[in-house]
Amino acid sequence: MTPLRIRDYDLLVIGESFIEFQCEGDIALTDSFDKDIGGADIYVAVTAAKQGSGVSFVSSIARDPFHTLIRERLMAHGINIDHVKTCDGYNGIYFLNSRNTNDREYLYHHIGSASHSISPNMIYDDLLENSKIVYASSELQSVSKASRHTVFKAFHAAHIHDVMVAYDPNLRLQRWSLDDAKESLWGVLPLLDVILPSAPDESKALFGYERPLDVIGFLWDRGVSIVAVKNGKNGCMVGYDGKIEEFSIPDLAKPVTYMGLIGSSFNGGFLHSIARGNDPFTAAEFALRISSIKGMTGNGINALPSKEMMGN
Repeated sequence: MTPLRIRDYDLLVIGESFIEFQCEGDIALTDSFDKDIGGADIYVAVTAAKQGSGVSFVSSIARDPFHTLIRERLMAHGINIDHVKTCDGYNGIYFLNSRNTNDREYLYHHIGSASHSISPNMIYDDLLENSKIVYASSELQSVSKASRHTVFKAFHAAHIHDVMVAYDPNLRLQRWSLDDAKESLWGVLPLLDVILPSAPDESKALFGYERPLDVIGFLWDRGVSIVAVKNGKNGCMVGYDGKIEEFSIPDLAKPVTYMGLIGSSFNGGFLHSIARGNDPFTAAEFALRISSIKGMTGNGINALPSKEMMGN
């Protein structure tokens, strides 16, 4: 009988790190910004960590003035950074205002950006086998050929070693072409256990379907066992084990108005709940609560709810 492996981490996130600058008004006109770490992958990691998950992060941080801030903030949230390497160049930055997601701007140092130093040699079997779930998104794949190979290597090794593989297609056409996004998605699709797409625009572009129900059927046919389709103000729909359930955004004291990176907070909550042994339907309800509270509270990782706020 094969002994049960004890894994040290609930979630391994492979992704980019950024400095986020938040403001209340027009980005071009404001004189004041709040500064913190950010990026879709960091939001996933911090959301899960704040709920009590053991989280390890694989990334690259440039040796610029923000280097220490990024490392210290990750550690302050209890995230393991043993596999975050330091490189030359600059860290990515972006600006985010409180009005809506369309006002966000990502400003990159394309030559020498820290994300370009993420490479397949950062991935090895022991790292993956020590986690219950391995997660990455297409945002990392969009950085370079090396980053695409990194995601594929991680997912392939996790798949072989029976580690759950989770992925967000997170289509960002300002970063790369639709053809490249589709090619990268289809390259990892056979390796996925969990996929977290959004509808209707993203799902239409990538899969040809707008309705979450059709997206679930399409992805089930391609072997993905857990499909959680985020559907904006309509909540989400989840398909698992031949069953499909739809969930609405919970009633809150205030409306959900802070939309920046709200989908990443859903992902973090969903994967935390799965890692704790809950079924995907329970995980979806939990994730909607987390993302809705974040959307009610504000932008930035400080708006992500704590374990105590969620009653855990």
